Amino acid sequence: MLCQLCQVEQATIKVAHVVNDKRIEVHICGACAEQKGLESPMAGLPQMFENFIMELIGKDLFSRLDDGSQKECKACGMTWESFQKTGLFGCDICYQTFDSELDVVLRRIHGSNQHIGSRPKSQRHVISESELQKIKTELRKAVESENFERAAELRDMVRDAQYDSANENDGILR
Repeated sequence: MLCQLCQVEQATIKVAHVVNDKRIEVHICGACAEQKGLESPMAGLPQMFENFIMELIGKDLFSRLDDGSQKECKACGMTWESFQKTGLFGCDICYQTFDSELDVVLRRIHGSNQHIGSRPKSQRHVISESELQKIKTELRKAVESENFERAAELRDMVRDAQYDSANENDGILR
């Protein structure tokens, strides 16, 4: 759709306004919007996000990082300052590089920086191997009879039992 003001450029902005219970829409290009003094509501988002991150990590962590000892991810070159501005890491190694900084952020956001599991331990079932086999059989029957709600319950029971029996620390938070 062409801009309704200049009739030359493609319209990239839609301005909607309600007057006397009647909705009026105007489609305009970026240049005409700038001429008319319209600002994009998204223009301030990077600054707002940076302020949000600063509020989360606090002044203490920022002052520690601002003393010239800026860490950098060896894999992608991302710095903590870049993360603060964008809220995104460059690669999976960034999580290991900035783990001490992330501990502070996660504790402030979630109250903890460790995930305990998909269910509270009080709701987990301790299942013997023979009971586990019975549940797996019942699970197959539930799927065959298309009783998917029961199948989901049984699947979760099997998953919890297998996780508890493995109970390995492979470095992956579950």
